[in-house]
Amino acid sequence: MSAIQSYKSVLLVDDDPTQIAILTAYFAGQNVTTIMSAGDPCEALTTLAQHLESTDLVVTDLQMPNMDGVEFLRHLKTLGYDKNMAIVSGVSQGIIDHTVQLAKMHGLNIIGCIRKPLTKNMLDAVFTTKLEEGLSAAPLEDQSLTLEEFTGAMRAGKIIPHYQPKIDLRSGKIMGAEALARWPRDNTAPVSPVVFIDFAEKNGTIEELTFRLFGSVLIDLKGFLAIDPDQKIAVNLSPVMMQNIKLPDQIGQLMQEAGIRPSNISFEVTESSILDLDTNTLEVLSRLRISGFDVAIDDFGTGSANIQTLKNFPYSELKIDQSFIKNVTTDDFSDETVRASIALARQMDMKIVAEGIHNDDILQFVRATGIEQAQGFHLAKPMSAQDFSHLLAHGNGQIDVSSSSSAA
Repeated sequence: MSAIQSYKSVLLVDDDPTQIAILTAYFAGQNVTTIMSAGDPCEALTTLAQHLESTDLVVTDLQMPNMDGVEFLRHLKTLGYDKNMAIVSGVSQGIIDHTVQLAKMHGLNIIGCIRKPLTKNMLDAVFTTKLEEGLSAAPLEDQSLTLEEFTGAMRAGKIIPHYQPKIDLRSGKIMGAEALARWPRDNTAPVSPVVFIDFAEKNGTIEELTFRLFGSVLIDLKGFLAIDPDQKIAVNLSPVMMQNIKLPDQIGQLMQEAGIRPSNISFEVTESSILDLDTNTLEVLSRLRISGFDVAIDDFGTGSANIQTLKNFPYSELKIDQSFIKNVTTDDFSDETVRASIALARQMDMKIVAEGIHNDDILQFVRATGIEQAQGFHLAKPMSAQDFSHLLAHGNGQIDVSSSSSAA
């Protein structure tokens, strides 16, 4: 199943009728039900306001009359659009990259960018791969959640952890995995974690979801440790939870009951927004570190996670954002950002993880930099606890990182 099939209603925004015609033909060929178009952002905002609930993809240029694409992003946020977006433009890659960073800071879900002139392969690369990578969303009707549906699924144990292996790039050894929440609904497409995690944060249920997933992780981890006692599982913590000063005690109690050491668990602070430097946040992170847990700063290099964040909080691990890793062999800015991040992490005696290893060229580049660990679809995709246990037991606990044979 390709991701394009999940789009029911698409809005195209471009002042060039030829580009609109090309994009319209492309999406029509992918059986998109409703294809709307606008010649400038003002018209697009009017159209979108009338079809806000049903529109699940906006594809926009950046250079347009009356309002440029950057200003358009701000108005999209104000309008409350929270579905998928893609940028198609002829401006320089640097401008596109900065626009993407701004869009993320606005909380918009950018699924990809394409530089003109368009080709079908370029369009396919953005619009037909996301479901395969587990990053895209299910059909719109499957994502319109109610609190009753979400809490019912959560409390029935239907939202479960999958595990994406973290690989030592020197030896190929599987050092552990990141636990990723998945909701595989019966008889329909799965719900995107982007959707239900955001829903949980907005509805005050993210802490309950995290603890339920953490309980499942501890059960699964016992099986992993029976195969390899050095495995470490990373669990994501929302910034919302940093205000709960009882969090370290609650985690410690669960660890004690499970009989698992802190050295087998790490926490990744997912920064959808910059953490506030307040007493609660600093106490929670400091107590987790004192207890023996590693704490990673996730998505480093984006607008949310920056050098000041490293100085303010007691992180022990730095994860370089995949938006830089995936472009590291083709974009000088991404190259320099990755190298600067590595130098900074080493200066602060932090472990380094590269996320988003999507091909062998990127893998070999990252290995050459001396980054210790990495994860990504080229190495291994997220998998069930059973499959991860099988990988540990029957693959000698290793993945070949020497060449393209490492692809999963």
